[in-house]
Amino acid sequence: MNKLGTLSEKQGERQPKEKDWDRLTGVMKKNIAEKKIAFKINERRGGTLFLCDVDGLERINRQYGHQAGDECLKQVAQILSFMISPDDILGRSGGDEFVIFMPSCRDAQQAQEICARIGNRFRANRGKGSIPLSVTVVHVLWQSGLTYEKLFECAAEKMKKQREDLEIQKEQKDKEGEHYIKDVRQIRKELIEQIKKPGAYCRDYETFKSIYRFLERGIIRSGQKACVILITVVDKQGRSLLPQEKDVLMEQLGKNIESALRIGDVYTRYSSSQYLALVIDTTEGQTDLIVSRIKERFLAGRQENNILIHHCYELQPAQIGERIEGYTT
Repeated sequence: MNKLGTLSEKQGERQPKEKDWDRLTGVMKKNIAEKKIAFKINERRGGTLFLCDVDGLERINRQYGHQAGDECLKQVAQILSFMISPDDILGRSGGDEFVIFMPSCRDAQQAQEICARIGNRFRANRGKGSIPLSVTVVHVLWQSGLTYEKLFECAAEKMKKQREDLEIQKEQKDKEGEHYIKDVRQIRKELIEQIKKPGAYCRDYETFKSIYRFLERGIIRSGQKACVILITVVDKQGRSLLPQEKDVLMEQLGKNIESALRIGDVYTRYSSSQYLALVIDTTEGQTDLIVSRIKERFLAGRQENNILIHHCYELQPAQIGERIEGYTT
């Protein structure tokens, strides 16, 4: 029989001295915990060994420094010490590993529940510190003929297997994430607009209407100001233009509107002699200046008697359950 399995009762039951405690965490040192667990196994002929491994301690040390990592180990040891009974044994078995032996736990289901309870306890404490902590816990039930070394070896193998399984799950999750990232990149590629020059956004009337309604809904939350401007081309007497005049003048007016408005504004041709413009971050009182800019460009160097007239209104938040049947300037 191995040395740990033949401990005398006096050695197993003696109270740990100051030198027996791990200086950093305050729990038993590895060799002292091993001796006490071996004694309990021989005395009780039953129990369960739990191996607790702190998740991501190397990452914590790299990201926050070794002093922060040490504080995390202290916190883990303290939480584990709160979760055991006086008859249980808690020790630090390695840099980021803790071992617990519970002689009264002799049922696999009970052992699994204890593992889950330890894991959940750390999840519940994640919001209480600046560094979130978690542990991976495995258990091995004592069986006849098993020494402490064999129990620990089985627990270490079980921990290794669980870590490998978690790594495989992480890789699969990362691959799924990469797939979705590719989707997002493709979507962005499909949706993004390559703006070739500054100026307003020209759309057909149905698209203009959709943008208008989307913005109208957004005003409820954002409070953003926006105005709609109706710009009409007429002759000097205020009459509609002749059909042969409209196409050339309206094409020119569209270019003037595009260059006079900002990149976030949108406009559309509403009728044979009218344009609608949706101007963002603008109040009704500011629209005269905008239209003056358009008129100046439209009439620059022209001898014709054509003039522009405009009407406008400020967008209001969308009203649920209500419909505006008409609008009077």
